[in-house]
Amino acid sequence: MATNNKRTVTEPEKKEPARAVQAQESTYSAQELAKAHQTFGTSYAIVATALRLAGKKEATITEAKQIIETFKNKEVK
Repeated sequence: MATNNKRTVTEPEKKEPARAVQAQESTYSAQELAKAHQTFGTSYAIVATALRLAGKKEATITEAKQIIETFKNKEVK
């Protein structure tokens, strides 16, 4: 006797790609950032002045780095 041994194959369900979760950076006061001036490879005075001239009382590390680099590369007249 012959039996029907055919199996149906189903495709796996398509899932949406996982979305990357963006980590929110912590915000630090200008004074805290200036005290951590070694993190930016510069002096306390440069960090404090750069943030003050940018009008920042608080910033993330990434923002502070950008502000400090812009300040350090500014042309002196």
